[in-house]
Order: sequence, then structure tokens, then C-alpha cells
Amino acid sequence: MRILILLLLLSAPFGHAAASTRADSLYSCLDDAIANSDRYVSKRENYIRHARNMYATAGAAARYSIALELFNEYRAYMSDSALLWLDRAEAIARRNGDRAGENRCRVLKAYQCSSTGMYTEAADILATVSKAELDAAGLVDYYKSCNHLYGELAYYSKVDNLRKKYSAMSRLYADSLIAIAPADSDIRLQLLETRAYGEGDYAKALRYNDRRMKLAAKDSHRMAIVAFYRFLDYKMLGDTEQWTYWLAMSALNDVRNAVMDQGALWELANAMYTMGDIKRSYRYINFASDCAARFGTRLRYQQITPVMQVVDKMYQMRGKRENTYLKTVIAVSVVFLLIVLAFLFYLTRQRRRLTRTQTELSRKNEQLTALNAEMKQTLKNLDTLNRRLVATGDHLNEAVASLDESNRVKEKYIGLFLRQCSSYIDRMDAMRRDMFVMIKAKRYADLYSVVKNHNFRDRERAELFEIFDSTFIRLFPTFVDEFNMLLRPECRIVLTDQAKLTTGIRIFALIRLGIDDSSKIAEFLHFSVNTIYNYRAKIKNGAAISRDEFEDYVKAIGLPKD
Repeated sequence: MRILILLLLLSAPFGHAAASTRADSLYSCLDDAIANSDRYVSKRENYIRHARNMYATAGAAARYSIALELFNEYRAYMSDSALLWLDRAEAIARRNGDRAGENRCRVLKAYQCSSTGMYTEAADILATVSKAELDAAGLVDYYKSCNHLYGELAYYSKVDNLRKKYSAMSRLYADSLIAIAPADSDIRLQLLETRAYGEGDYAKALRYNDRRMKLAAKDSHRMAIVAFYRFLDYKMLGDTEQWTYWLAMSALNDVRNAVMDQGALWELANAMYTMGDIKRSYRYINFASDCAARFGTRLRYQQITPVMQVVDKMYQMRGKRENTYLKTVIAVSVVFLLIVLAFLFYLTRQRRRLTRTQTELSRKNEQLTALNAEMKQTLKNLDTLNRRLVATGDHLNEAVASLDESNRVKEKYIGLFLRQCSSYIDRMDAMRRDMFVMIKAKRYADLYSVVKNHNFRDRERAELFEIFDSTFIRLFPTFVDEFNMLLRPECRIVLTDQAKLTTGIRIFALIRLGIDDSSKIAEFLHFSVNTIYNYRAKIKNGAAISRDEFEDYVKAIGLPKD
């Protein structure tokens, strides 16, 4: 893992492409986690304190597993304490005669030493391990430790033949580890991913990483490691959005798990530097440096120092630029202030002049105000007179319209009834002649029958109503519809014959014509006054408007609207 980190630090610089929104949100979470890192450290310390208390009160048989548990808690937190608890676990296994446990503790100690740059110590410890006395899990740890040690030596070696030798040994131990590790174990998938990565098949490496992601618990330190390898794969695939996200995810999980042996955060600090986010880069690298100090190895300082020096230098340069800018701003502000003071002095003098001018203008303005008030009053009086004239004109227009309408109706009905009267005279004369013939012929029975028959009266009245209805509908074609609009829906009158009015509508047709006296209406329609009254009351009871205003609305039907 350390080899891959250092290779990336020395590789081509990070691109300046903007990170995705997902990565930006992770940066905010990471900033918050760093600000609250004491809380995560306290959580780990509490767990360690609890485990140490258990160790103090446990029996000899249980102390070995508790010591290994404490080693796992310290291995990425404090290197010296991790080695101390491995020594205790080894001593317990030795006293218990557990050769497999004793040798496994040495293997784990060798891995811890090689992870912190103590390569000679790691090689010496591995030389004391008896492979034959290791169990299956111990043998996996043994090959893992040997693979890691020789991989580190190959990377840091300056001698070409030794580098090739260590590389070959590292690959040999990797092959052995792949051969004995369970098929779906994380260490086997990690080695296969690393091998595909080294061969340049980054898509294949990513597929192995997908399988590792399924094995790692969410928000765990193991997830941080898997996320870091995923970042490496996407980085080489050139997917900036993905690698920035997974690098930030790895760093976030490290901080939340109080991991002091960090790789992702100082890698992210370098990325922030190349992206131009100097403040965030400076904050990340300083936090990573504090974590390395707590972890307690020189190797981490050697890896972080180059990045930290560059970031610190840029941060200082930026601070100097900001100071220079601030001084420039202050100088400009002072000059601007002097200019403002000069303007204030000038404006004060001008203000005094303006005050005198305003006093004179105020006096003139008062005179103008008085004149304006007089003009307003005059205009108000004129406006009042104008409104009265307009109102008078409206009333005259309404009167003229009403007179026009009345004249039109009168002309129609005068012509109608003149024709009807002429018709009645002709009929009466014809009847006179018929009756004269009957008397002369002494047809008294026929004469009596004619005089007694009421059909003549009914026929004439029906004809009168028919002429009235047709003439009224021609004069007021929308009367029935507008009349119904004055009634509630359930009380509206539907005509069976559109050319013939009902008795109720005929009564209100006469009212529309100006005949609103019930006795006159009764005389015209040949009904009793009481019948006419009942018709009027019944229809007005169904009015959709005020009963008192109903007939006024009827009289307005057909008149011009305002």
C-alpha cells in the first residue's frame, strides 16, 4: 500500500478538473470530521481503556486474545503500543506452550515493523519464525508479512540487482499467499487487484475491488483501505470524478475511525494543492502530520514532509500575497479617505450656499403653494360642475333612449291596433248584413243561434292574443330569455310554442309596455283583478333578485345598457 502511495506522489500531477458534487459534499463531511476528531479519538481511547481493564481482570487463557485485540486497536493508532501488546501476547503464548500463537505474534510484529520502516528488524524477526509451527491463519500472515517486507525493500532499494531480487521475492510470496488464502478473502483479492494494477489492467483491478467492497463493513477502517485502492484504480483510468470521491471517502473513514497511520489524507492534501485549494490542503497536511506524530514512526514523517514543505511554502507565499494585498488596500483606503475628507470640506461650503438658496426657494415655494391651492380649488369646482353636466347628459341620454323606445313601441302598437280596429269594423259590418238577411227572411232561430254562440268572442280574443304575442316578440326578441334570468332556475318558464306567450309572461309583457295597473291588465286579458294579482305574486316569489325591484328590472329589458 505504501509503495502505491509513493508511486502516485511521484507520478504525473493531479488534473485541474473540478471535483464532482459528490466529492464536494464529502470534503465538507471530512472538514467536519477533522474539526470533531477529538470525539473519534476519545471513542477509540474508551474502547482501549475497556479492553485494558478486561485484560487486567482476565485469566491467563483469555489474556492472549485480549492482547491481540489491543494490538489490532493500536496497530494503526500508536505503533509503539501495538508492538508492546504483541510482545505481551507472544510472552503469554510462550508460557502457555502455544507455539503457533507465539510464531504468529512474531509474524504480526514483523509486518508492523516493515510498515513503519524498520526493515532490518522485520527481517530478523521473520528469521526466527518456524513455518512448520504456524496454523493456517498464521501461515497467511507469514506470507503476507514477507510479501510486504520485500515489496518495501524493492521500492526503496537504490541498487538495481537488489531491487530486482526483492521484487522477485515479493512476487514469490504473493503467489504463495494467493495459493493458500481463501478464495474470497480480502488479502487474496487485494493481491489479485494489486497484480492487475501492476500489469496495467485497471478495469480488472476495479472488478476485484468491487468484490472487496462487498466484504468490507461500511464506515470501517477496512473500508478506508478498500476505498484507497479504488481511488488508485480510478486514478489510472482517468476518471477524475470517481477518484476524487473515493480518495475523500478513504480519508473520511480514516478520520472517523481515529486512524493515525494515514495515507489517504496526505494524498488528498497533495490533490487539494494541485487543484489550487491551498487552505484546505494546508489544513489536511497539518492534521496528517499531527496523526503521524501520534502514530510515532520516522517513515511517516519522511513521506509527509515533502508534501508538507511544498504546501507550507505555498501557504506562506499566499499569506504574504494576502498581506501585500491588504497593505495595498489600506494605502488605497487612506488615499480614498483623504479624498473623501476633501470632498466633505467642499460639500460643507456648498451646503451652506445651498441652505441660503433653499431658504429663498422655500419662500417662493410657499407663494407657489398658495397659488397652487387656489388653482386646485378652482379645478375642483370645475370638476364638480363637469361631473354634474356629465350626469345631466347621462340622464338626458337615458330619457331620450327611453322616449325613443317608447315611441318605437307606440308606433308598432298604434299601427297594429289601427289595423285590428279596421278588421273589427269590417267583421261587424259583415255580421250586420248577415243578421239583416236573417231578419228579412224571418230566420229568427238562426239569428238566435248566432247571437247566443260565444265562439265569436273566444275566437276574437285568441286572435288578439296571437297578434299581441307575435308583435311583442318581434319588438323584444330576447324578452323571454332575459325575463327567465331574473328567476331562480327551478322557477323559470319554458314556452311550448316559441311564438306564443304564457299568461304569466303576457302579464309582465304588458308591464314592460308600461301597463302596470292590475285592473287595466285584467280588462285587457279578460281576467279578474284577483287572478292577475295572484299571477304577479307567484312569479315574483320565484325571483332571483329582490321582489321589490323585480318589476323595475322587467321594465328595463330591451333598454340600452350603460
